[in-house]
Amino acid sequence: MKFQLKRLYFQIILFFTANLGAVGLKTGFCYPFLYCQACPAATSACPLRALENSVYKQSFEWRFLVYPLLIIGFFGIITGRAICGWACPIGLLQRGTSRVARKVKKHPIAQKLGKYRAEKYLRYIKYMMLIGFVFLTSLLIGFIFTDICPVGMLVGTIPILILNPGKFVPNYFFPVALVIFILFLVLIFCIERGWCRYFCPVGALLGPFNKVSMLHIEVNAEGCLHCNVCSYSCPMGIDVPTMHRDPECILCGKCVTTCPEKLIRFKRT
Repeated sequence: MKFQLKRLYFQIILFFTANLGAVGLKTGFCYPFLYCQACPAATSACPLRALENSVYKQSFEWRFLVYPLLIIGFFGIITGRAICGWACPIGLLQRGTSRVARKVKKHPIAQKLGKYRAEKYLRYIKYMMLIGFVFLTSLLIGFIFTDICPVGMLVGTIPILILNPGKFVPNYFFPVALVIFILFLVLIFCIERGWCRYFCPVGALLGPFNKVSMLHIEVNAEGCLHCNVCSYSCPMGIDVPTMHRDPECILCGKCVTTCPEKLIRFKRT
């Protein structure tokens, strides 16, 4: 079986297990990715909601802070940011939109924008989102991020509207959330893995673990032909030959399978 097909099957299986709470099976396990059903112990929760609750208006509920961070840290130490490439349902969604995004990428305007040096700095937005909209706003104001989160609109609000027509009462933040959701759709159809690259706070939590994780991708740069096939295939837009435990790497293995000289491999330490 081809490697990428195995990854697809794994993503589909994780998609269904992440929705066990929707059919009444509550495992109590909080999956380490951004998704409204990521905690089957609740009807609608994700690690970020738990983190918001941990500091909500100076309440400081440490169990809501420690529990998701321990789970994310556990998987991060072992696999780094592989959760994004192998488990997250939103990663699966963006895998489905990647073909359209790659076609858009070939447009001259998109090619020009992609060459700007500022692009690499835009990737720090997700860290600012994590600090500002998950922790600081919850501490000082109240819930912000999960109220306007486009993932919440996709897997929370829209299913409720479909299953309970006429019973959904939109909150005051609904118009803002709807606009952000539309922008989210535009983003993932225009930039491959655009949400993962620039905005996902869980990606911000997992990314630094790539530096110390047991599993990582190793590149034999000495034998590299600089054909850039690996970099072209990378959904995260990484310059693969020069990367070393890059926090942006989601360990999807596309560079491993496309390298003509087999100089890229998964390595366990």
